Amino acid sequence: MRVLIVKPSSFGDVLHTFPAVALIRSAVPDVTRITWIVNDSFVDVVRLCPGIDRIVPFPRRDIRKLSVIRSFLHDLRQEDYDLAIDYQGLLRSGLMVKASRAKEKVGFAHAREGSPFFYTRKLSLDNLLSHAVEKNLELTRFALNIPKEIPVPAPRFQLDEKGREEAELLIPSNGNPLLGVCFSSRWESKNWSVSFIAETLDLVAKEIPGLEIFLLGAENDWPAGEEIRNRTHVEKLQNLAGKTSFHALAAMLSRSTAMFTVDSGPMHLAAALGIPCIAMFGSTNPTLTGPYGPAGFHTILTTTCFQTPCMERECPLHKNCSEGFSTQIAATAIIDKIRRNHP
Repeated sequence: MRVLIVKPSSFGDVLHTFPAVALIRSAVPDVTRITWIVNDSFVDVVRLCPGIDRIVPFPRRDIRKLSVIRSFLHDLRQEDYDLAIDYQGLLRSGLMVKASRAKEKVGFAHAREGSPFFYTRKLSLDNLLSHAVEKNLELTRFALNIPKEIPVPAPRFQLDEKGREEAELLIPSNGNPLLGVCFSSRWESKNWSVSFIAETLDLVAKEIPGLEIFLLGAENDWPAGEEIRNRTHVEKLQNLAGKTSFHALAAMLSRSTAMFTVDSGPMHLAAALGIPCIAMFGSTNPTLTGPYGPAGFHTILTTTCFQTPCMERECPLHKNCSEGFSTQIAATAIIDKIRRNHP
């Protein structure tokens, strides 16, 4: 049986589909091949996922070119699919499912932009507020008739050896506790202030001897990372925003003790790698997009703003979600996680 997974984006959403792949591989031995359609910018993310036999990159930025569309369709149709599962639920993913010519096409009944029109079977969920990972697992069980009592295997990852070597050069393993800090996301409203981040890190470093901290983000986040670094008195702090490959980032996170983070793709990567997160939320809903894991494994810091979650890319009140939140509370949560994971 050949299965096509359709989940083109985004960073965190792609990671939220990994448990579904693990469930397929453990519960359905008849599945001989799994192919995944993903935006070309997230191919490296899918390469972390064991059990994927082939990746079909979707050229999101050049898709208006007829030659690019033809090339994509040619690549997609190199195999005959018995089943296509649309975990994205948008018009473009519905069209991909249709274009795959799969014998059976499955997706969410509540999917947007008319995508359910392309499905042969549709799953209606009772609770639309469940976490994205749980939704994807439900769709997987529905698509492949997997009983609910079959457990989901623990996550596994294919970390790149070159990424491990790069990570070791940047931060050599020495037995000290290691804290990753993601201070930025694509939504301005998700970002807590650099002064809040810096003050919190100072409080943590005073209580954890030998603590090493690395700041991570995109290349354009580097100046803000420098501002955080210059505001702190932490001795062992590196600003690595925009300075690492994706696989080096994954390798560093895999050996981190904890992660202090805003709602972001790296947060979901750390959670998927089994690293406890102390996650700052304000404009978005942690019930839907918080770090996934067992109850109590992650800690959510929720803004005191009365409009949370506003789900706006820019704050409608022209404020920052860190306003009114205690840095001591944040520091205590981080210290607790580090001490539990690095006695």
